[in-house]
Amino acid sequence: MKQTLLCALLLAGFTVALPLFAADAPTEQTQRGKELFLHSPKGLACATCHSLEGNGNAIGPDLTRLASVVGPKGLVMTIQMSMTAYVQQIELQNGRSFPGIQKSKEGDILEVYDLSKTPAVLLHLKSSDVASMKPNTAWSHPPTSAGYTPQEFADIIAYLKFASTGVAKEVKVTDLH
Repeated sequence: MKQTLLCALLLAGFTVALPLFAADAPTEQTQRGKELFLHSPKGLACATCHSLEGNGNAIGPDLTRLASVVGPKGLVMTIQMSMTAYVQQIELQNGRSFPGIQKSKEGDILEVYDLSKTPAVLLHLKSSDVASMKPNTAWSHPPTSAGYTPQEFADIIAYLKFASTGVAKEVKVTDLH
């Protein structure tokens, strides 16, 4: 009985101590970055196509893994890319053409996000309805024309890093160059 009680107390004590090892608290910078990620006043917010911490839409690539390993300079370069490897120009047999991201293919059915719509629309297409899927040459990653200031980029990157690692570390504008 004493051993059971001792084990229960130790486990309870260990459980209470666990929050001491939790992620850092968000900083003002990570909060500003999160707000820009979710609700940008300068065009489409990142969350229109990306999901982070359960917020947003999982249309574009998952940023958690990228932000956990790429430094601030690499992240700002990625955000400012005019074209991405994931976006393709999709032409249908009926002549309609649009920029899209393929979500999945099961059997004869393709799931493709139509990026010509805001928000993007998920289409279910038969493979036979698709005439071609080629590298995109026209669609631009929305942040390229948003006009973010260097400080706003630093705030967004601080949030991406915080959300992906749990570490709240200030990102300075000089870290972006």
